[in-house]
Amino acid sequence: MSIREYKIENLNCASCSAKIEKEIGNLAKVSEVNLDFMNKRLIVQFIDDMEDGLDEINKIANAIEPGVYFYSNEEDHHQHGSGKYAYVIYGGLILWLFSLLLPIPPLYKSLLAITAYFMVAGRVLLQAGREVFSKQLLAEHFLMGIASLGALYLGEYSEAIAVMGLYELGEYLESRALAGSRRSVQKLLNLKPEKAHRKRGDNEIEDVKLAQLEIGDKILVYAGERIPVDGVIIHGESTLDTSSITGEAEPVWVQRGEQVYAGCMNNTGLLEIKVEKNEAESMVSRIMKLIESAGAKKSRQERFITRFARYYTPAVVAMALAVYLVPLAMGLPAAVWFKRALVFLIVSCPCALVISIPLSYYIGIGIAARRGIIFKGSNYLDRLRKTTTLVFDKTGTLTTGDLKLEGLKTMPDASKEKLQEALYFAEYTSNHPYAIAVKNAFKYPFDAAKVISFTEIPGKGIIIDYDGLNITAGSEGFFKELGYLDLIDAKNFSAVHIAIDGVYQGVALFSDEIKPAMHESLHTLKKFGVKRQLMLSGDRHAKAEQVAKDLRLDGFYAQLLPHEKLEKIEEMLAEDETVVFVGDGLNDAPVLARADIGIAMGAIGAQASVESADLVLLNDSPQQLVHAYRLSRLTNRIVWQNISLALGIKILVMIMGLSGISGLWEAIIADVGVSLLVILNSLKMLKIKERA
Repeated sequence: MSIREYKIENLNCASCSAKIEKEIGNLAKVSEVNLDFMNKRLIVQFIDDMEDGLDEINKIANAIEPGVYFYSNEEDHHQHGSGKYAYVIYGGLILWLFSLLLPIPPLYKSLLAITAYFMVAGRVLLQAGREVFSKQLLAEHFLMGIASLGALYLGEYSEAIAVMGLYELGEYLESRALAGSRRSVQKLLNLKPEKAHRKRGDNEIEDVKLAQLEIGDKILVYAGERIPVDGVIIHGESTLDTSSITGEAEPVWVQRGEQVYAGCMNNTGLLEIKVEKNEAESMVSRIMKLIESAGAKKSRQERFITRFARYYTPAVVAMALAVYLVPLAMGLPAAVWFKRALVFLIVSCPCALVISIPLSYYIGIGIAARRGIIFKGSNYLDRLRKTTTLVFDKTGTLTTGDLKLEGLKTMPDASKEKLQEALYFAEYTSNHPYAIAVKNAFKYPFDAAKVISFTEIPGKGIIIDYDGLNITAGSEGFFKELGYLDLIDAKNFSAVHIAIDGVYQGVALFSDEIKPAMHESLHTLKKFGVKRQLMLSGDRHAKAEQVAKDLRLDGFYAQLLPHEKLEKIEEMLAEDETVVFVGDGLNDAPVLARADIGIAMGAIGAQASVESADLVLLNDSPQQLVHAYRLSRLTNRIVWQNISLALGIKILVMIMGLSGISGLWEAIIADVGVSLLVILNSLKMLKIKERA
């Protein structure tokens, strides 16, 4: 099995892209296919290594939409546009004006008008001819050609020319509008400089492309410049604007020894940075890859409208035939009803419908990324608004995760100094929040060579043999499993109990604060329709109960091991429609993966978080979660506005055409206009301040 990625050229028809995707998916050697119309990208999963796969794909594409070309990412392909034909169209339009204005005999007027028609319509008619030979009789160019030739047959030269001229204008404006929307989103995500200042020796500095940087290189970043790649500061200090990555506006102070990420803006000082990741592996590049691949996971509306488009065109063409044949059978004037039937052919293309939905999600995902919210697919952006149960991890999600060691309680015959030293040795090699709090509170000399054995049991604790001492540190439940029954009560504190050589010594007490704005954020999410807000915690019952009570949660489960959290999520999934889990992405990877939507909060720099979650919040602010919900609701509203506009206007034109109120002019203006209208309505999202 192999996966291939191709770029696309000359594909400007959204409806055709859906047909091409369907036909490629029907190939015997293709197991999965995704054609991303917005990003002009095709991803194909072949069952076997298919050497002639690209040739087969291009044959399919050329049969459906002549001129469309797929090529590999490695191929240096330059687009060859058909802009020169525009001059032929201009000439045809001028000739048409001459036929209207010049005082010449009617025969010459007709000849000039017919010549003008074929100059304006030539490209569309050529495409229509190719579609006939490839048996695409319901394709857009063929139907538009039939409609305009019908007007020509009726002697309506001006209408025939106007239909084709406006159609070409609409195609041009539509492609420009789509290209503009792509540029607008890409501008939002323009996070990296093109070059870096690489330091060579003591004094020499050279500007190099980011791809030329190697791990270990030293680079300089001046005030006002963006950091080009991930690294660690070796000289200098400054404040960084991380808003382009995390969405957090408050500047972050950094100094020597601290990790910094590509895309952050250096505000004040000069920084010398040692490169730790190349361009392709930097945080920004990983984020961009996630955004680019988000189009592969399509929303329910996208999948529906693709299926709907397959039936829409045949249905409208059938109605056009009925509009002509039924009155004809009743003895009504053929010319009148033939012209009215042509109106139906003009509005039979579903492009406005097919464009509107993926464009809305594409822009929504881009806006979210600019705020430090990474949706891994439009399906998650769509589904988030329908959350019925929202489940949180406690430490680092509802609370700050910045644990503080408040004190030690010892048994009457135990030494506080000895307990403190044993706790430090046990936690020294761990990265758990408890371990970080211990190492911030005090320090002892630690010799790795004195470690005989070390075992860390997730969700329970640590057992270490160090310098002749057997030290156990862990939760209350873990100690009771080991047979320690008479434990010191930690009250409402988070606790780590300690034993040395099998003798219980005492307990370390930790405090953790609820995140700022968490109360307001949970209240807002309730208003958005989240029915239940629950908490799953590995912490003690008393501590979990206190947090749940403070935040007015609907329920909580405490003293859970990772597999027990997973079991609770399974129970909720059986009861509710949409269950969303919010965690730190490290200890909760199985739960994040199993929930309908897994959200990793505060995941900047955490590879495991980025990989395991469906939605990644790059900073710790609860308001990012609210922003994500608002954006989900806003995008859904724009999607349904676009569907209503596209279908509503087309139905209105058909009714007016049937009644004789609108002719071919009005039909083509409406058809072109509705495509532009849904594009502009989607672009409106870039300017709307969040409200839902």
